[in-house]
Amino acid sequence: MKLPAALGTATATLALGACATLPDTHPLEGTEWKLTAIDTSGSTTTLTPALQARHTLAFLEGGQAQVQLDCNRGRTTWTAARPGNGAGTITFGPVASTKMFCPQPSFGDQLASGLGEAQRYTVTLDGRQLVIETPQLRFTFAPASE
Repeated sequence: MKLPAALGTATATLALGACATLPDTHPLEGTEWKLTAIDTSGSTTTLTPALQARHTLAFLEGGQAQVQLDCNRGRTTWTAARPGNGAGTITFGPVASTKMFCPQPSFGDQLASGLGEAQRYTVTLDGRQLVIETPQLRFTFAPASE
């Protein structure tokens, strides 16, 4: 059976479209991290496991991010260059969050303001560490599932 020319062209176009690949998602999209340490001016603050669970960062679809800022929750946007050798540039929009007073020690305010100044990120080859750097701070994260 011979197809009409217009139908044959449409079928060929659909077949070619089905073979096209969609752009890959960013490697950070769909990942969730817990804050393990903050470096400031040569000193490092290491968070206890309980504090790590209360300070998290999740990279959602569509350039959205969700943050747990100790006893507060927040949302922001993010964009990042695809990593070259595990590193790339990254930016976050302003963090909109709840404003409850959290018991000390708390690093939620520091994390929220620091994300707004982020410039660079690094992910280790094994994917077990994410580092986000600002001009004054360095946030070190581990996968939240660990």
